[in-house]
Amino acid sequence: MRSLLKAALNANGLAAVVVAIATAALMLATEPSLAIAWDEGYTLGREARLRWWFRALADPPGFAAKWRPPAIELVQADRHQVPPPTSAQVDSRAKLLFDRDVVAWFWPFAREEPHGHPPFYALLGLASELVAPSSWRELPRARLGPILLFSLTAGAIHAFAAARWGRWPATLAAASWVLQPNLFSNGHYAAYDAVLASLWVLAVLVFSRAVIPATAVASASPGGAARWGWTILFGVILGCAAATKLTGWFLPLPFLAWAAWSRDRAGLIVLLAGMAIAGVVLFALVPPWWSDPIGGVERFLRSNLTRARTQPIEVQFLGKIYDTPRESLPWYNTLALTVMVTPVGFLLLGAWGLVAAVSRRKEEPVGPLIAGHWLLLMTLRAMPHTPGHDGVRLFLPAFGMLALLGGVGARRLIERSARWARIAVAAAIVEGIVSLAVMMPVPLSYFSPVVGGLPGASAIGMEPTYYWDALDADARKWLAEHTPPGRTIQFATNPTSWLYLRGTGELPRRIFPFDPDLKYPDPPIWYVVQNRPGPFLEVDRALIARVHPAYVVTKLGVPLIWIFPADEARRLARETRPDR
Repeated sequence: MRSLLKAALNANGLAAVVVAIATAALMLATEPSLAIAWDEGYTLGREARLRWWFRALADPPGFAAKWRPPAIELVQADRHQVPPPTSAQVDSRAKLLFDRDVVAWFWPFAREEPHGHPPFYALLGLASELVAPSSWRELPRARLGPILLFSLTAGAIHAFAAARWGRWPATLAAASWVLQPNLFSNGHYAAYDAVLASLWVLAVLVFSRAVIPATAVASASPGGAARWGWTILFGVILGCAAATKLTGWFLPLPFLAWAAWSRDRAGLIVLLAGMAIAGVVLFALVPPWWSDPIGGVERFLRSNLTRARTQPIEVQFLGKIYDTPRESLPWYNTLALTVMVTPVGFLLLGAWGLVAAVSRRKEEPVGPLIAGHWLLLMTLRAMPHTPGHDGVRLFLPAFGMLALLGGVGARRLIERSARWARIAVAAAIVEGIVSLAVMMPVPLSYFSPVVGGLPGASAIGMEPTYYWDALDADARKWLAEHTPPGRTIQFATNPTSWLYLRGTGELPRRIFPFDPDLKYPDPPIWYVVQNRPGPFLEVDRALIARVHPAYVVTKLGVPLIWIFPADEARRLARETRPDR
């Protein structure tokens, strides 16, 4: 571990600390402007259950005496739902740790959909409460952990790139991470994709430190023996990645391919040791598997590999709607999306870096390692019958690899012309800053000038938004002010995020259909639709085409949210009813 401390204290380490702190400051300053996203409500619900479980574990009799299951919570219901435990089921640590039904309720993870993902991302958000100010609301507290991990990754990228390629490539690589709009926005959310992206990048950086010394940049062979401090850290990161999403289980593959290609014995040792550590970490982080390890893993894999039957989602791509994963997006979809959503400067330097990584593979062994990870991530998401919804969210770690490849490209450019390279790096960073500034508070709707920005992407049939992140503060305020007491509103889709916003007073108290026991004196007054054409209902299309909305959220002239009079929605629903 002495090498870890030494790395943090050198000049590059100090610069990395500055980058990490600056990134965290930027993320925290912009966090309040980003609306709650679709999956965050579910995360808050799961974290609430974990919080109760840890409190119960600290004092089982005291917790049992006060325990009352919540009447309303944010964890979505499912057909395999386990009932909340009774007081008698939570009065001992043995029951809390090994009673399958008790653990299953408190830990809704790594099993049948909609609870297919493992729990590391939720544990990260819950752990951040230890340092979050007590005055913060639940959502910013849950976001703090992912934000800090994202910021730490920015600093690690800078330190790694500075040691190997120099200051300018390091600045470009870190900026490509922080200022890429999809990475930046997802990096705020209390969800799993940016957490996995951060862990993926950190795994590559730490493995390289364990196997490929910085002096190997100009060497024909990686060489050297495994460094055990970095190896242990690598294993922990691998385990956390596997405990975040099924995609994380594929993380070792490029390392294995690289070790075989380079014939690097130390790399193979680090990988095998890291995987052994990762297995222990993964098992420790998933308590539902403790009493049934084989069955638990089998349920997890079956859930995640049968999404075509459990959670098909319609997606519009280049004007055509695909029912993924039953139907496959075109094989080139990940390449096309990467071009569409990456600022031009970052894209060009990343592409240059990819070429340099291949052409100079023997001179700089870390280049092929990064390129291999990028290729795996792009290929995984492009495979037939793979879930293809939500733009680039499902292959977000690939943009972390692209940021590192941007550093390789900047280094190669500096070797040819230092002056022009610095101009190119500065221009790319300025473009990234402008791109974010223009698109706030909806950076997920960013599209590159290559396709004409958001208006051009909408015109060629891409989905302008998908995560309900465009329901901004002004829209929420309008709904609250224009919904009379006793009336309700209805959304086209219903993530439990609405219940959180209702609890904070940012939405009206009544939201249809979350209140089944309420006797509504009147039907909903507003019907809210986001501009996600893939899953549009017929009534949504009819409303957009024929009815003037009462309120619209737009960005660069493109509608992202429509609020329609609900009576118009009911009228058109009757007209478009198939059996009419």
